[in-house]
Amino acid sequence: MAFRRFRWFKIILCSMLLGGLWRLNERYVWMSMREFRVKVTDPALEKRFWDIFPSQCFRFWPAFSRKSRVIGAFLERTLPVLVDTRMTGIGMFVTDIKLLSPWVLLEWRGQVWCISREGRMWNIADGSLKVAGLELPRKPLWRVPFLPAESSEDVRSLPNGVFPSLFSVDVIEDFLTGFGNEPWFENIEEIVLDRRAGADLFKLRFIRGGQELMILLQKDKYRGRELNIALDHILERLRKEGGNHLIDATYEEKIVVDSLSLGAGEGSSK
Repeated sequence: MAFRRFRWFKIILCSMLLGGLWRLNERYVWMSMREFRVKVTDPALEKRFWDIFPSQCFRFWPAFSRKSRVIGAFLERTLPVLVDTRMTGIGMFVTDIKLLSPWVLLEWRGQVWCISREGRMWNIADGSLKVAGLELPRKPLWRVPFLPAESSEDVRSLPNGVFPSLFSVDVIEDFLTGFGNEPWFENIEEIVLDRRAGADLFKLRFIRGGQELMILLQKDKYRGRELNIALDHILERLRKEGGNHLIDATYEEKIVVDSLSLGAGEGSSK
């Protein structure tokens, strides 16, 4: 019985102390936020931040330590931004809001999506995600005819807001690192990322004047820059020959070049 009374006494004492501290803070505001800065280049983004900022955090800064994570997660889910809040001193905070840059345009399930280098993805047709200053890449347009096996997304509905990319940023970055700086790459209008025999298959639509080429690539069949060198030679030869062609670089140690009937696609070569 004595132990139970002592336990209740401790609970009442702690409550009184906490209540007293709260009243002191209400009177003297000694737990108020001393300094808070928002670093962002777009005034509209800053306004969006202040619209959802809990004003009580100005009077009691420890609450902001927890709520800053909730605010950041909400903004990153509803806008193409990255939010980072850090504590620079007792009661002093800085929040950085960085606008994501569209890196790749990708068509999937009849919609065009942006993917940033940070691996975030959003639908460009979603008007609520439009932010001034976002510049879309002109080309190439990527197309993906499948849903990644590792994705848990419900295939019956399209994702909303800004979310982690459903498609491997590493695969896209590796491809662009290998070919994106080649002189001929500026002629690529679209890239289809597919799968064949358990490996990534890239189908490139190459337009040069009135000439159209389809290039099939599987990088793992070649070492170093040997594929780049071979493609440079073939594309220069086909420029002189003219006509539309299929360049199939999915075999080991050889590249097959055939004529291509426009609109027929892969497998229509002679």
